[in-house]
Amino acid sequence: MRRLVHDIVKTAGDAAVRIESRVLERPAPSLDGVGGPVLVASHRRSGTHLTLDLIRRNFPACMPRMLPLENPHDSYLNLDRFEAGHPVACGEREALRILSKARRPLLKTHSEPGYDAVDPARRPFLEGLLAKAKTIYVWRDGKKVMCSMWTWRRVFDPAARVPFSEFIRQTDDRGRSRVRVWGEHVSAWRAQPGVLVVDFERIVRDTHTLIEEIASFIGEAPVVRDPALPRSNTTRLQSYLSRLTGNLESTNQHAAGDRPPKPHEVFTDEDEAFYDAELAGLPVTTTASG
Repeated sequence: MRRLVHDIVKTAGDAAVRIESRVLERPAPSLDGVGGPVLVASHRRSGTHLTLDLIRRNFPACMPRMLPLENPHDSYLNLDRFEAGHPVACGEREALRILSKARRPLLKTHSEPGYDAVDPARRPFLEGLLAKAKTIYVWRDGKKVMCSMWTWRRVFDPAARVPFSEFIRQTDDRGRSRVRVWGEHVSAWRAQPGVLVVDFERIVRDTHTLIEEIASFIGEAPVVRDPALPRSNTTRLQSYLSRLTGNLESTNQHAAGDRPPKPHEVFTDEDEAFYDAELAGLPVTTTASG
């Protein structure tokens, strides 16, 4: 039933937005008409949406003009939609529509810096867009990422409905464990020149100082709201209401279910040893601050 409601809301909203867009929006015809974007990159479950929401909430230049009933996730452009075979693939026309919503549009990616999975036909557009962008990379304690991933993926991925120890040892098509994927992702992005690297814990503990650092990095003056951080959606109902009302307080991807466990509750001694071994040779510490 929950999935049926989701599909009905999405189908009806998307149909309405297509009509509204033809009447109300005038997207830029090319990237030449798009302002300098701000890209938030991260490994999944590392504070991507909290960072996007923080920037949008406190930087008017990044606040998009949304249509009634429009999906809140169209408040930013997800670059991963350019990947070949993505279930919600995005063409250049739709990308320009989203990019034209704000003077400094927001971008998101969970890709590694090489964007190896991007459809070759979309790469020239992507590279043109990235050449204009300021990039912020947010990272989080790797053990907390594993705990959050385990909780989140179990909602929709049968392969994740296994004991935690088994979950972190699952491998991708390159034979890399989930821990190793996280370590390589963090290492690759932190090695990129010109990237502002943000520790997830600072978003919550040092919010106002971080806003000032972002302001200096992207060259925009903030208008800091009180509170500076948005209230997160915690249920699908809140997400639906956000779409119906056009409320852009939060675009967070909640893990519909139990709260993630704390690392000390699920990491065994063997898991700790495996975690450290998988990160051996990578220029990352095993945890972010805090």
